Amino acid sequence: MQCLLCNRHFNKRLTIKELLWPQPIEWPLICEHCRSGFTAIQGSTCPICCAPQATAMVCRECRYWQKRYPWKLRHTALYRYNEAMKDYMHRYKFNGDYRLRMIFTAAMTAAVATQSADVVVPIPVTEETMQKRGFNQVVGLLTGINLCHCLGTRVQHKLAQSSKNRHERLQTPQPFKLVEPAHLGGQRVLLVDDVYTTGRTIYHAAQLAYDAGAASVTSLSLAR
Repeated sequence: MQCLLCNRHFNKRLTIKELLWPQPIEWPLICEHCRSGFTAIQGSTCPICCAPQATAMVCRECRYWQKRYPWKLRHTALYRYNEAMKDYMHRYKFNGDYRLRMIFTAAMTAAVATQSADVVVPIPVTEETMQKRGFNQVVGLLTGINLCHCLGTRVQHKLAQSSKNRHERLQTPQPFKLVEPAHLGGQRVLLVDDVYTTGRTIYHAAQLAYDAGAASVTSLSLAR
């Protein structure tokens, strides 16, 4: 097998169960060395946004959002946004290597299944991004999941969040619009994004979901 990230050839050592159990064998897509670079979020985190930290207290970002919105948005993230994840996102999103979605689709599918949601809404990308990249990186991570594409973007071109500092991110005006608001009335909505940084993007989307009559809104991201 060849690792999708480092291109090295590697072997998988089959267990006794895999040898004897009459089920398809799940072959790894990346080698153990590359896999070890990704760090799952464990231990103490902010109870609202899942930010890794030394205590289980509500973090500064969430205290900021609590002052601006009358509702709390519980967020779940799977991995830390470390150097390995940063490099992965660069290659997947900005270099447009669509194969790399497969590395985390199983983890994201399993995570969505643990959420109490009626509707799963991916964060959209602009038409310019779709034309340039050819895919929405969030949708790519959610293969096999029934999605509600009820959010659209207000602008055709926008500055990438990754290029902004914290103040610029927090001051970003509403970038989304509802294109099918009727789908959210009375529903438990799960918003999904690739990376949660300050929460600005997710809170913009959540506000529109509540405006459309959503009963509750939670969110999920691959990285935090």
